[in-house]
Amino acid sequence: MPAGKTLAIFILIFFAAATAATAANDFPYGNIILQVPGVEDPLPGLGSNYSALSFGIDTVLWNPAGLGKIKNAETSFGLSTTSVSPPFLKKYDIQDATFEVGSNNTGFINAVLFTSDPNATLATTREYTGHLNYSTVSSGINFKQAIKVGDMFAFGVSTRGDTGLTFNLAGDFPAQWKSSIDLMNVSNFMGSGISTTNGRLTYSYKPSGGTPYTYTSEASVWSGFLNQNQKIPFSAVSDSHNDINVQSDITLSGAARWQGLSVGANLTPISATANIDNSVKVMVKEGTGDVYFYVPNFDPNSEASVIQWITDPTQYGSQAGYTKRYFNVPAGETVAESKYQGFYSASALKMDLGAIYDFGNILSLSLDFENLNGAALDFKGSGRVAYATSRINTNETGSLIDPAGTSFNFFSDTFQSAPGVPDNLGMLANIPVTLPQRTKIGAALRKPFLIALDYEMQNNPISFQYSDSNSQYVTMTVSDIKFLRGAFETQLFILPVWFRGGLTAMLKPTLGGAVDSSTRDSLDKVFKFGMLPMKLDLGSNISIMGLDLGGAFGINLLPFVYALQLDTLNADFTRLNYYSFYLKKDWWQATYASVLDPGSSGAAYSSLSDDDKNNMDFGKVMAVLKFVNTLTISLRF
Repeated sequence: MPAGKTLAIFILIFFAAATAATAANDFPYGNIILQVPGVEDPLPGLGSNYSALSFGIDTVLWNPAGLGKIKNAETSFGLSTTSVSPPFLKKYDIQDATFEVGSNNTGFINAVLFTSDPNATLATTREYTGHLNYSTVSSGINFKQAIKVGDMFAFGVSTRGDTGLTFNLAGDFPAQWKSSIDLMNVSNFMGSGISTTNGRLTYSYKPSGGTPYTYTSEASVWSGFLNQNQKIPFSAVSDSHNDINVQSDITLSGAARWQGLSVGANLTPISATANIDNSVKVMVKEGTGDVYFYVPNFDPNSEASVIQWITDPTQYGSQAGYTKRYFNVPAGETVAESKYQGFYSASALKMDLGAIYDFGNILSLSLDFENLNGAALDFKGSGRVAYATSRINTNETGSLIDPAGTSFNFFSDTFQSAPGVPDNLGMLANIPVTLPQRTKIGAALRKPFLIALDYEMQNNPISFQYSDSNSQYVTMTVSDIKFLRGAFETQLFILPVWFRGGLTAMLKPTLGGAVDSSTRDSLDKVFKFGMLPMKLDLGSNISIMGLDLGGAFGINLLPFVYALQLDTLNADFTRLNYYSFYLKKDWWQATYASVLDPGSSGAAYSSLSDDDKNNMDFGKVMAVLKFVNTLTISLRF
């Protein structure tokens, strides 16, 4: 039964590894930390990445040419705070696994029961609990400074915190391997020559160099032989430590302005590391006794012995005619192990180039090339270790019940690679990650009211793997990625009140690679009208006695796209939902931006009791919602 035992190995090893992301009994104990830089909102209520609206150091990532528009100098200082979520419990349902050894109807049924209960016998769905901590933390201070040199040139520096994710899980996952042999009606069980019909045993044998013979008992054989059950309790000890960190914490900018034309460039060094350290050991519980199976005690090489046994009801019909055949179980020892470990690092230098031409104070036209040099992160691996090994015996198992069988053990003394497991388990020598290359064409009309438009084209596709409808992992590419942005601002009659808003829509992309029809159909439904709204911003402000007071809020789906591209520089990377307030006086501006933290909010909700979840009111909802808050002070003169 090589196929059956191979499946058993995969269940023990693969499930143990997979449960690092699920839970059983009190497994896992996990700690998840998302590290993000402070939130920025240079133009509250309008949105971001409008290349024609770039106006200084706060918007150099939109278009570096905007740096050329500063008067003398600018300074911006942002400090972020995060909320702490309480630890929480997460319940999961896990289905026990069953499989049959050998071909169909062999009567040899196995199950992996994911429980430590010694009285468990039937495969079922079990509910277990994980113990988790989640937090989003600010990675530092945002600081920006720019200065005008002469009448034409301006230089600036922007610093921000790192972006990273830490994912640690550990625990002891219980399981039992239950083996059940049902020999009531089988044919040539596991190649042993033993067949049964309604419990009557037929034995067929061909001695070497002799004449084949077949004999059948007159009645049903002993029930203890027909139905045999054994259990081996295991424990999968899992320990996972994974973290990825992207450092793009400084951008050097320069711009020149001559009459109405501004040109500028950004240089951003980027480095990234990924530390992967996952291990799973499957161990037999201490104190586990050896397993055994009953086998007929006749000599298959002696026809007379077979005749005597199979015609005597006191032999074939009672325990006296059978022998316990023991198999060693290495109690307290490791019988399967897997490791997935490696360290990856990459670095790149990203360059942006942009231009803006102003027709007085009425109209601005812009062109921006983000990542003009095609910088990419080529992760190089070191210390790579990846394997899945097992001591679970993969020999033929006809000898398991064959009276003439030689010695057989479920567990060997040495570890062997698990059959069918690919080399390195995907722990590749290098993993290339392309950073997005974007071209943006924009225009901004400022009188009689503000209208800004931007058309963004991404020059390289996004590639990733996903599980299709047949549960097969395939590679999909998304190309022709384009965005259309529009923003407006208008005054309420002659009152000192202004309203503004912005909308970003994604045009229908092109799918490539191994994409099934259902995925294409889903894309067609989502982009039924040729585009999909991805971001909405609304805001207003009022000017009173030299003070400019305003606020804004927004809903944003773009972070899901940026996460696939490992784009940590974009101002929308973490901004799913947000609100902000600002106060401006002469040269000074204070902005308070608050971004909803879905991870911490989900953790806070999970920590509530069932009664609180079923009786949510406004106060409880507000207590659950967690935000990343950033206070930014800016000075422009």
